[in-house]
Amino acid sequence: MAAAIWIVPILIEPSLRNMVALLGAVGIAVGFALKDYVSSLIAGLVSAFELPYRPGDWIEVDGVYGEVKHVGTRTIKLVTPDDNSVSIPHLKLWNQAIHNANNGGPSLQCVAHFYLRPDHDPHAVSQTLSDVALTSPFLEIDKPILVIAQERPFGTHYRVKAYPIDPRQQFRFVSDLTLRGKAALRRLGAAAAMAPLSVDQATS
Repeated sequence: MAAAIWIVPILIEPSLRNMVALLGAVGIAVGFALKDYVSSLIAGLVSAFELPYRPGDWIEVDGVYGEVKHVGTRTIKLVTPDDNSVSIPHLKLWNQAIHNANNGGPSLQCVAHFYLRPDHDPHAVSQTLSDVALTSPFLEIDKPILVIAQERPFGTHYRVKAYPIDPRQQFRFVSDLTLRGKAALRRLGAAAAMAPLSVDQATS
């Protein structure tokens, strides 16, 4: 600061007009450099009123999915399923979609996917997958279980939707549904479908 006070009068005549121009240029440069920081602070104030996320929520922002551990004035801290800590600025509120899986509550819906060939009994498959979900040790019994079927060009796509007791159990819950569901479908004689090769894979 002392060097600047000593050098500036040598380079610039210390008139009122020159000093106003200099300070204006410095203000613009500083404002441009800090615009993202200030925008994140303002977005943090907005989030305090709108509450798009809270500690304990499972959210996805800009492709990053994890549990909100801390909401600061400028950033939020997520812990991903791989146990990585990620800091995301509130600035993402302005231009990114925020997916909140449980929105401040204890209920978080999980989905397990199964792909089967067309030649099977759909009612037996649906009942089997429902029973698999119903007998899971991680199931929140008070929440509904849905089995949704959709035809695809290569077979039938089944989605089992259910809720774990604790949102932190979501990955163990989906793994339990997937492993026991595959075993139950194998005993039922329903074969897994294979997606068709793409044009590039077929010609390589």
